[in-house]
Amino acid sequence: MLQRKMLMSIASVLVLVALIAGATMAWFTDSETVAATFTAGTVDVGINDPTDIEIINPGDIIKFGELEDAGYYHNAPIERGMPQGGYDRVLQIDYTGSKAAYVRVLVDFDWAGDLDNSNLSVNAPTGGNWIYDGVDTQTGKHIFRLNGILNGGSEDLGGFDLATVENVPFELVINGATTGNQYQGVALNMNFEVQAVQAANVDPNAIPFESVVQPIPAP
Repeated sequence: MLQRKMLMSIASVLVLVALIAGATMAWFTDSETVAATFTAGTVDVGINDPTDIEIINPGDIIKFGELEDAGYYHNAPIERGMPQGGYDRVLQIDYTGSKAAYVRVLVDFDWAGDLDNSNLSVNAPTGGNWIYDGVDTQTGKHIFRLNGILNGGSEDLGGFDLATVENVPFELVINGATTGNQYQGVALNMNFEVQAVQAANVDPNAIPFESVVQPIPAP
């Protein structure tokens, strides 16, 4: 009898073990692995090279940002007693970056031969999308800043599209009264630089243009 009870107990234990094992194996299982690639956006800005002017005159105004070159022109506004001459020159930015960006253009100029530049002045754009921020005290460059954000190829932050702001308007005036004979045959050199900083996560009141890598000067 005792032997029979022991056999029944052993059988009961084996059945219990089998049930536990069966219950463990009955869990539903699954697994999955995924991968993702996150590509950084781009900020890619450029600027055109305005056509050289072979001859300029004291009193001329060079208008930058015009849609086309009208050649040399004269006009005589009613309030002036003598005609004003000048040229139109296209100054145009290009943007192929994917990120929306803040943009500004830096302009500086000087006469060859270290002649005095005090006969040169700038008329700032008015009523448009570009703002004149004056002269950088460290570099002496005139600053023209887009009044808002330029949309990128894949990021639209509610700013400007390139087609509406690509022409950068301002005027360079050559004062006739202070441009004497020493300027005859002397070249007026102008340099144009465009800078862009991503707009996302940037304080619009403290845009870090100083962090922009300086371009390599042309040889």
